[in-house]
Amino acid sequence: MVDRLRVTVGVQALQQTTDKGDRIGTSVQMDIQIQRDGFWSTVKSVIITNGKRTSPYMAAVIINNLPPRPFNIRVVRITEDSTSDMLQNKTVWQGLTEIINLTQSYPNTALVGLKVDADQFGSQSVSRKFHCLGRIVLVPSNYDPKTRTYAGLWDGTFKPAYTNNPAWIILDLLTHPRYGLGQRIGLADVDKWALYAIAQYCDQPVPNGFGQDEPRMTCNVYLA
Repeated sequence: MVDRLRVTVGVQALQQTTDKGDRIGTSVQMDIQIQRDGFWSTVKSVIITNGKRTSPYMAAVIINNLPPRPFNIRVVRITEDSTSDMLQNKTVWQGLTEIINLTQSYPNTALVGLKVDADQFGSQSVSRKFHCLGRIVLVPSNYDPKTRTYAGLWDGTFKPAYTNNPAWIILDLLTHPRYGLGQRIGLADVDKWALYAIAQYCDQPVPNGFGQDEPRMTCNVYLA
């Protein structure tokens, strides 16, 4: 059962050139209509305005409260077609997506969703960048990954935390049952005391050549 529709429409370009050669913004309107009982009615109007775009631009519109099936849907251009090369506002219907409301999980996945108002960005596309740390792994219970210090004597137990210390990342790869060797190797099979000494060596501060210190060794990788 389809719960909603997503209609994606847009323009191939959107700009107007004056007699003096100046490029100015313009706008175009399209109506999304659904046919009920033989009659067409407008459910959403899409107005791409203040445009001065030389490349394609698409807008997605969600249609809720769908009528009983079957029904027809269409996109009607309200703005008159351009008859001049000085006005570029050709519209396109890019796609129709059926949406089913289900609660879905994304196991073992980091998922990010972002929704923005296109009118706030004008002709610019939204750029997204993310600084990802990485997996939470097992580290010694007396270890502070942020300061890279070990408090007192270690009793051999672990706690979950983020770290880029190579020794504890190796431990994770050796013992994790999903992506590592954990179905064949357990914590009891690894010399954790030797890894503890290796980890301390990796965390020792050394000059970075710019007047500051940095850890002797770190591991910052994406494994796929």
